[in-house]
Amino acid sequence: MRRIIFTLLLTLPAGAHAEPLFMEDMLGEREFFHPWGIGIDVFTMEQDYGIQSLEFQLPGISEIDHEAVDVTNELSHVDLKLDAWVTPFLNVFALLGHLNADTRVDLGGVVVPGLPFSLGVLPVNYSGMVYGGGFNLFYGGEKWFASLNNTWTDADLSGDFNSSVSSFTTQPRVGLIHGNWTWYLGAMYLDTEESHKGVIDLGLPGLEGVPFSVELDTMDKWNYAVGVGYVFGPEAHLSFEVGLGEREHTLFNFTFRF
Repeated sequence: MRRIIFTLLLTLPAGAHAEPLFMEDMLGEREFFHPWGIGIDVFTMEQDYGIQSLEFQLPGISEIDHEAVDVTNELSHVDLKLDAWVTPFLNVFALLGHLNADTRVDLGGVVVPGLPFSLGVLPVNYSGMVYGGGFNLFYGGEKWFASLNNTWTDADLSGDFNSSVSSFTTQPRVGLIHGNWTWYLGAMYLDTEESHKGVIDLGLPGLEGVPFSVELDTMDKWNYAVGVGYVFGPEAHLSFEVGLGEREHTLFNFTFRF
């Protein structure tokens, strides 16, 4: 799945001497980061999925009521990210990492004619490499900043089934700067497309080796976020973010600049 990958944009304390790759004259006397960065993101998330389609080759079932099925997803991933400040208001980046995820499709509410028990839970566990890129737009003053992060990701997955996950994320943020510290409020829009197909053993008599396919997307595309960051100078910064609402996430980032 996507991942969802994010970069906090921060301004620097007095005394730093660095500049972006282009348009450094726009900074005037203001300090800035070194242009190149290499960082690490550690991300976790819990969310509900909506069902786009769900098919089982089961006797007595021609169509499954999506409202009777609950789908939850938990994931974590660690990413290595390379970025560059192209101008004082534009940062671009590429990322490569590894994810682990668990999607649970609860079929307990599905009624099968003649079946005296429920179908239970369809577990879908997968892991693999995630890769992608994006850009940040940034504007700010001495005591405040605003940013917009946009990230596209895809994944090369392995697991029990044939799985694919891709996502797009956009994150608006506004924050305050006090010395080396920053605090911000924001939101995250996440659009994920996840699909799985294969053969599942539902663990019930007569229901071994059942072919299935499922296509999922993010149910609650927006959630809120709060975060804090610390700037060590033009060479490094770190941040920590918590996502709140129907979808929950945490994000830790440390970036070294040169």
